[in-house]
Amino acid sequence: MTMSTNEIRRRFLDFFKERGHTVVRSDLLVPVGDPTLLFTGAGMNQFKEQFMGKNITFKRAVSCQKCLRTGDVEKVGKTPRHHTFFEMLGNFSFGDYFKKEAISWAWEFMTGEMGLPEERLWVSVYEEDEESYLIWLNDMKVPAERIVKLGQHDNFWPADAPAKGPNGPCGPCSEIFYDWGKDTGCGRESCDPSCECGRFVEVWNLVFTEFDRKPDGKLDALPNKNIDTGMGLERMASVMQGVKTNFETDIFKPVVEHIKGALGEAAKAVPVEDLYLMADHVRAAVFAIADGVSPSNEKRGYVVRKLIRRSYLKSGRKGPFLYNFVPAVADLMKDVYPEIEEKREHISAIIEEEEKRFSDTLEAAMPVFEGMISGGAAKLTGEEVFKLVDTYGLPLDVIAEEADKRGVAPDTEEFERMMEERKERSRRGSVLATEFIFQPDHFRGASRPPSSDALPLEAELEFILKGNKVSDEILEGEYAEVITSPQSGRFYAEAGGQVGDAGSIVKEGGRMDILNTFDAGGRKVLCVHAKKGNFKKNDRVTIDLDSQRKTRTAKNHTATHLLQAALRRVLGEHVRQSGSFVDDRRLRFDFTHMKKLSDRELRKVDDMVNEWIEEGIPVSARTKLLEEAEKEGALSFFGEKYGETVRVVAIGEQSREFCGGTHVDNTADIGVMKIIAETSVASGIRRVEALTGENAGKWLRETLEGLSEEVKTAARGADTGLDEDIARYAGDVISGKAGIDRSVIRDFDERIRPALLTARERLEKAAKKRQKEKEASAFNAAKEKMDSLAEQPAVFGGVSFVSGVLEGLEMPLLRKGAGYLEKKLASGVILLGSGAGDKAYLVCAVTPDLAARGISAREIINGIAGSIGGGGGGKPTFAQAGGKDPDGLPAALEEAKSIIERQTG
Repeated sequence: MTMSTNEIRRRFLDFFKERGHTVVRSDLLVPVGDPTLLFTGAGMNQFKEQFMGKNITFKRAVSCQKCLRTGDVEKVGKTPRHHTFFEMLGNFSFGDYFKKEAISWAWEFMTGEMGLPEERLWVSVYEEDEESYLIWLNDMKVPAERIVKLGQHDNFWPADAPAKGPNGPCGPCSEIFYDWGKDTGCGRESCDPSCECGRFVEVWNLVFTEFDRKPDGKLDALPNKNIDTGMGLERMASVMQGVKTNFETDIFKPVVEHIKGALGEAAKAVPVEDLYLMADHVRAAVFAIADGVSPSNEKRGYVVRKLIRRSYLKSGRKGPFLYNFVPAVADLMKDVYPEIEEKREHISAIIEEEEKRFSDTLEAAMPVFEGMISGGAAKLTGEEVFKLVDTYGLPLDVIAEEADKRGVAPDTEEFERMMEERKERSRRGSVLATEFIFQPDHFRGASRPPSSDALPLEAELEFILKGNKVSDEILEGEYAEVITSPQSGRFYAEAGGQVGDAGSIVKEGGRMDILNTFDAGGRKVLCVHAKKGNFKKNDRVTIDLDSQRKTRTAKNHTATHLLQAALRRVLGEHVRQSGSFVDDRRLRFDFTHMKKLSDRELRKVDDMVNEWIEEGIPVSARTKLLEEAEKEGALSFFGEKYGETVRVVAIGEQSREFCGGTHVDNTADIGVMKIIAETSVASGIRRVEALTGENAGKWLRETLEGLSEEVKTAARGADTGLDEDIARYAGDVISGKAGIDRSVIRDFDERIRPALLTARERLEKAAKKRQKEKEASAFNAAKEKMDSLAEQPAVFGGVSFVSGVLEGLEMPLLRKGAGYLEKKLASGVILLGSGAGDKAYLVCAVTPDLAARGISAREIINGIAGSIGGGGGGKPTFAQAGGKDPDGLPAALEEAKSIIERQTG
């Protein structure tokens, strides 16, 4: 029975839905709220809270989870079943059913729903799990010879937990294997699932979390036992489609064929494992980018960069190639993951850009690499490896792979030491932006106090955390994190890119500033700085909110929504939020777009947002079912995970987004918005920074005032040539006589700023022209003296020596003078000095023939620089010095004669 991958996925979800399981959509590849994970690597990751007995809104769940793992990246393509990106089918129970139901349903699904012959299925159990063994033997009627008992390394989760830990929840597991038959693998009669010959493929792992491992190694029974299962969809597809490698299934083979077709005749020379690797890595990159991870040098972004670059090297092509296969991946996965199809052009553009960058890197770095190993070098030093990585951007894994091809060993230990030194220098030079690195786990021991909306709020300091340790007091000047009872329901906790609320905590003789607010499992954690007096646990205090700061933050947050709506209208609907930051001073918005925005595009976005602000559009917030909100077209942030219900913030017909942040009631409350910067964050991700209200007005006035001063400075007292109306308008804005509104911002962008910039540029060009004319005049005047000096050189030991002081020449003209005299002399030593104000300069030139005889300009300069109170340096043929004593120039020239006499003696 052949079955498509999509059909297997659908049947699995439907099977468990019919048995009381809630179908939970796949989490993102970027784990939400779990900094311990780089990527989602298993179906159970999104259910961590449920497994710990928290947030139990359903006791049975089923999902098909997108996963990305790189632990076995070196095996991808070389084995039939290793992948970076894959899908994990799983059913889960949180304190509900246990082993008998899990095993029974698994067997029913495999033999009934999938129609697999029972004799082809083998199972394994943990050697001490007699309960599971008997269920398989007696209830499922699996013959004893097809049940394999294995040890804690193979059939316990985590592996080896009873003997080695870690402490905490754990349990035995039972795996289901498909037998390809005796013709596959080692051929031994005793072959069973413990053999790695390839005959048996593990398709389903059932984990029975029933123990709590203690520090002494004892396994105590958990009060609530859980079920966590995982079936590799790609593996199951290979079984159901009768192919012995996942790369021949219906969700891989078309991509492989596309790659072969694009390579043409060259495909015949590419090993099949490299074709498989390219298909796997492109698929992984597509899904990672779709979930908001762009190639970069940091953490997740580096993983995506590495996958693209490994594939690029395997292709053997010069120039972008892999981006062509994004449509093939999107077409295969669009029914289940429509976001891949929606974003495919953007994904293609990001991969293409990354390929271009890597191609440029290889073009610059590989000749250097080849030069390092030329001449039969057997080793690359750590310094050489560091140079290739740090200066040329060549990845270490590429260096190692290319070096291995040539039989050269890179010194990675020395390289790692040098990298660590650089990181340490960077750490020493960095400054933390905040006193707090919020860690929710530190508050697990705190209670969840009741909440009150009263302000000011009378409360008690119930919990104090200081320096990551529970404390009973906060001394004046110290920073800490506190929980009060009751806690304020009016304080917004940092989330979704918006900072938490600020305020104050006071008592008689004491005050603490609330700098930020966080949430820790329903507890409002206030980050405080004790400004006056000491505070103790259980102190009675009064909490108040900084309402003005909260209002300014709300203005910026609503403006962020308007900004995204305007960007989508001006640039296209491919624009999606990739990140944001909102506080009371500014807003920052990251979004998907490949190109730098033109000035015209930025002006259109600015004007569109200000038009909506001017219109005074009501802002509303409603809680809706997730499916309803999505049907209405509400935008979600793909770095966020949503439950069954979501809060939708709507701004008329202009914007509709999922959002839990604070907002103004009407766009008119914002006042005005001004974009102040647009930059690149990563491949395919742009960033816009903007200000609103009073902050925007202040920035506008200060910018105009600065430009106006620059124009006046460049004019040097002369007429600026600036249009009188423009100058008057600018003055009115700077003085505050003209209020800041949409028309002023438009005029600023289209008339005032361009006029000021043009005037400044024109005046600066005129000033440079005058300076060049002045320098040319000064040099021509000096030429007469230089000609005279060249006609009467001093001679020491047969060496012509031309020297003199040329007053008023800066170093550039003095160097030019030395070059002028060198052309006039066939052979000789030239020494020129100049005094300009309180500065003194010396230059010395030695013709090549004399330098070959040992006469050194550097030695002459080093010997005489002290006479002008300075120092210098250079080469044997040319050197220079600067000092602060022009009166010492004559003595310097005399001293030079003695040095030349010694050099020629």
